[in-house]
Amino acid sequence: MAEISTGQMVRLQRERRGMSTTALATQSGCTARHIELIEHGKRTPSLPLLREIAKVLGVRTAVLLGETPRDSHEPSRPQISDIERALFTSRSLGPDIEPPDAEQLAERVAAARNAWFTSTRRYSILMAALPSLVTDAERLALDHTQRSCNVATDAYLLARGVLKHLRRVDLAHLAADRAMRFAEESADPLMIAWAYWNLGQSMLSDDMHQIAYDVARRGIELLEPHVGDGDERHIKALGALHLLAAIGEARMGADDDARERVRGPAARLAERVDDSSGAYDLAFFGPTNVAIHMASIENDTGRPEAVLHLADDIDLRRTPSIERRTTHLGHVARACEDLGDDAASLLHLLRIERECPEELDHKLLLREMVRSLARRARPSWAPEVRYLAERHDIPI
Repeated sequence: MAEISTGQMVRLQRERRGMSTTALATQSGCTARHIELIEHGKRTPSLPLLREIAKVLGVRTAVLLGETPRDSHEPSRPQISDIERALFTSRSLGPDIEPPDAEQLAERVAAARNAWFTSTRRYSILMAALPSLVTDAERLALDHTQRSCNVATDAYLLARGVLKHLRRVDLAHLAADRAMRFAEESADPLMIAWAYWNLGQSMLSDDMHQIAYDVARRGIELLEPHVGDGDERHIKALGALHLLAAIGEARMGADDDARERVRGPAARLAERVDDSSGAYDLAFFGPTNVAIHMASIENDTGRPEAVLHLADDIDLRRTPSIERRTTHLGHVARACEDLGDDAASLLHLLRIERECPEELDHKLLLREMVRSLARRARPSWAPEVRYLAERHDIPI
């Protein structure tokens, strides 16, 4: 199956509804010319605009971003059939199979998480590791001890993040639901808090911004009473929940509330922790991540100048997470493109490639940025963008 671009998907969905480019543009808040450029692959839509287009067309943003169909396992796409099989058949395995050792599985989950956040081959590694992690987590949870449920929760927290980036929002929701189930069974306030954060992230990826905000607020309410008696892990989880709530607010249109939450409670919590802390933390919460989220909010609200202004003061070397670094660099590349600085956009795409080449194999919006840049490239840097496209099999 050939790769379908976001622009092609927008056109397909628009034509299915018998809608003109002018009608779609008017209802989405842009010009008909902008819609035409998007559909012809000469501009990549910003995420805020893409969400508005999806709303007008009556589809989820994930559909326009090329969410992998459930029956799609072609060689050019992530091979997720083994993960699907593990998710849907793990409970049907015979009861005579001996469950794994809790500590050994915890070590495997921690190693997989470390690879996901630090390895340049993170997609390849996790695609291979997740099936057995999911199956063993289900077997282990049959013990119904707090430790076994915590380890199972941890495995599903990791799985949700990976599946989201592989554009399988349906499977990400399933993983988030199971993480919540095991966390509640464990009755561990910290794991319950992370399960709420995880569920909220899953809601954000499916345009359910109000629900994501509500989930974050509930997680904050449940965790706050335990922070005083807790440790740095609880502070980080509470800070991550505030950042989640801020993103939800921004995407609902409450821009000022989102900025205030980041500058207020999130920033104050970040002052109490360090970026390089080794405490259990799924979101790498700290001063640098708070700054990255402020830039993300400005990206969500369509203010590219503000994104670049904030980016000037962010030292990405302070966060150990490749995911955080590449996501932020993608926002900066997008802001540069919006402001007409294509050469700077290319520079940041090349930085993403240096951080993790596989990002450009799996992130459709990054691939489309490369494609559209190639079509607009000036002779002085056109070879660089063409070579970048060739290295990642991006059709131009």
